[in-house]
Amino acid sequence: MSDLNTIKLKVCGLRDNVMEVAALCPDFMGFIFYDKSPRYVGDAFVLGAKTTALRIGVFVDQPIDEVLEIHKKYKLDMVQLHGSESIDYCVELKAYDIKIIKVFAGNELPSQPIIDAYAPFIDYYLFDSKGKYEGGNGIAFDWTVLDQVKLTKPLFLSGGIDLDNVQNIKNLRGVEIYAIDVNSKFELTPGNKDIDKLKKLKSILKS
Repeated sequence: MSDLNTIKLKVCGLRDNVMEVAALCPDFMGFIFYDKSPRYVGDAFVLGAKTTALRIGVFVDQPIDEVLEIHKKYKLDMVQLHGSESIDYCVELKAYDIKIIKVFAGNELPSQPIIDAYAPFIDYYLFDSKGKYEGGNGIAFDWTVLDQVKLTKPLFLSGGIDLDNVQNIKNLRGVEIYAIDVNSKFELTPGNKDIDKLKKLKSILKS
């Protein structure tokens, strides 16, 4: 069972109003460096955002050299691997002492052996729903299946989280949620976040 007061907040898919979101001081801010995403940050990445949030770069099956270059250029705190990156890929990236969030997206959870195999080479799991895009589809993840697996690393929960269902997280049994990852349900257009909704979400998490 998770206590909403202790769950951290990640706002992902940032591009058009980064400074406004930064002023809300989420725990994590996600920037998508995958050029096929409608939320691709491109040259709009803001280095000077004054916030305590950790900055996460989101990548999808991109060459490791490209990930390393962007990680160094923008002084990212973590990388989020949102594709089908193999264990060997994570091993190679981890050798550079980079913190890794590995995403598993789909309507079914990966098997326990797969979860265990990735564990030594990542820092966090992220479970998300599967849709047309690599993230940010607004499709709800079936949270009730989470008690079927044992996790040895902290969990980010994503997939259609909104103001109406976020309260349901505290009723989950058999799993601790480290952070929630919100995106499409809290934006006006792709990459342009709805500040009023984010304020209401923060209020719920603190209440």
